[in-house]
Amino acid sequence: MADNDGEHQNVRIFLWHVPRTISTALTKCLSFMDGMEVWFECFTYCHVARENYIRATGECLPTEHDGNEETFKQAASILASAVGGKVEADRIVYGNIKTKMESSTSKYLLVKESVVSFSDDKVWQYLPKGFKHVFLVRDPYKVFSSYRKALYNHLVSVGLRKGDAADEREFDLKKDDIFVKNSNEYFSMMHSMWKSIRDSTDPDPIVINADDLLANPVEVLQKFCHLTGLPYSDSLLRWDAAPDITKTWKVASGDAIEKAVHFYGTAVTSSEFLPPKPPISKDRLSPDAMQFAKDSMHFFEDMNEFKI
Repeated sequence: MADNDGEHQNVRIFLWHVPRTISTALTKCLSFMDGMEVWFECFTYCHVARENYIRATGECLPTEHDGNEETFKQAASILASAVGGKVEADRIVYGNIKTKMESSTSKYLLVKESVVSFSDDKVWQYLPKGFKHVFLVRDPYKVFSSYRKALYNHLVSVGLRKGDAADEREFDLKKDDIFVKNSNEYFSMMHSMWKSIRDSTDPDPIVINADDLLANPVEVLQKFCHLTGLPYSDSLLRWDAAPDITKTWKVASGDAIEKAVHFYGTAVTSSEFLPPKPPISKDRLSPDAMQFAKDSMHFFEDMNEFKI
């Protein structure tokens, strides 16, 4: 990833995450690096567009734009109600995104994506080549407790839970997650992606425990930069709290980050990594979050053994 005279060139990083693993804060941190280009969950939006399109129409969304322009306009309109903002039709196409990423001439390129974005074997061919792969993991009890709250609040804020459905006690991750078929599979999908990447693309992908990053950002960021080829400096430890830098990110929806305040609000106004919160008391978890965390633990533990 770096040439012989120490100049860092053409660094390409895929940052894979499950929800609530500090991925947006890490993305913001790295965004201030001179020469950095950020693509923010564009493949994830491709996936979510496909999920919502098939629910609405019963038909599969194509993966190429040419000849399917009207179909993608319809898909963008359907997705807009879920994200609470306008979606650009040509930015929810797997083929388009792959081509644009691979043609980037930026010195550094960071692609932040949920593992769900390539959970369908039909789209694996659109995974861009030439990237170092990084996986963010975290204690599933923390993940699902936080994700359940964020998702419920988001659905209320965009008007998708009204009346009796607005009662949080009626919310159930097993049936009410509009972004994935089954959010219980986040960790199993990440584990499967991690193994596939090791076998076919990157034999030594990086695993970072998000709580390690929060507890000891100097050590984790130094290792991360060394392994990816990015230049480390202590400027990575503090950054501008204003969210303006996010306007430079490549996104599928121009106001996606602003509208999804319950997912991104804290991260986009962050200025440093704060110490992790203590482990969550399991008796405070809802039954759905508790079950999902239990089911996910062995996938997390397997990957966590490889953390940097």
